Amino acid sequence: MNTMTLSPFPVATSRHSTGRGGSGPLVFVVVIAVVGLFGAALSRYDPAAISLPERLVPPLLFGGTTDHLLGTDGLGRDILARILAGSRISLLIAISATVLAGTIGVALGTIAGFAGGRWDVAITWLSDVQMAIPFVVIAIALAATIEPSAMTVVLVLGLTGWATYARVARLSARPLRSAGFVESARVSGAGEHRVMTRHVLPVILPALISIACQQTGAMLLYESALSFLGLGVPPGTITWGGMIADARETAQVAWWATFFPGLAIVLVVFGFNSIGRWMTRRLGGV
Repeated sequence: MNTMTLSPFPVATSRHSTGRGGSGPLVFVVVIAVVGLFGAALSRYDPAAISLPERLVPPLLFGGTTDHLLGTDGLGRDILARILAGSRISLLIAISATVLAGTIGVALGTIAGFAGGRWDVAITWLSDVQMAIPFVVIAIALAATIEPSAMTVVLVLGLTGWATYARVARLSARPLRSAGFVESARVSGAGEHRVMTRHVLPVILPALISIACQQTGAMLLYESALSFLGLGVPPGTITWGGMIADARETAQVAWWATFFPGLAIVLVVFGFNSIGRWMTRRLGGV
């Protein structure tokens, strides 16, 4: 992403900050993942069912009833049921886009840093071009030419998010070209491809995984933004960003219809970012 500024280097912190700092966010994200897998079975309401007599029911703590703990939206749909249902597609898109961007970026960055020469120049130039093009421009262009779908969103996010991985992989792989274990592998008869995949990649991968955790949160934000703008998944598909967009017209009289989906986004993004920061501190070795 063009707005993504993630540091490729570990952050030194005190030993006390690296012990159990990631356990809380990790448990939270695991819970969210389970909710995403089984969300539909956790609510007795159909997240798409319209019930106009029950429209704009407030949350339980603000004068509502136990039937709708988080209230209902302008069409009488249960907000909790929709948040549970939307977690699956939102998380699936964010994780899939992160995997796609990471696969492309790590492959290109490792080649650029380890092979050097023309490969390095070409891939570095390509990443500079990608980061110079605003993400929104690419998203609008693809959305206007490709039928809206979850796969389209994954492609948009993946193809605009690989440059961060490429730069980090390139910086990490470059010093390893003359490392002792690399030279030993060459002497033993290993080819360049085998050296990169079997010896270089395992060394640089941990730092890239910590970046991927943080970028998953960013991908969730971008997916929500695309859905809010109507450039994401098809209408009728429940996502957290789409829920906020649907509730815009009633936001002044039913704040809960936008607040709770937004809160879900904030909490999940915070969880992924916390795990990423914890992994970065652990990789600092202090």
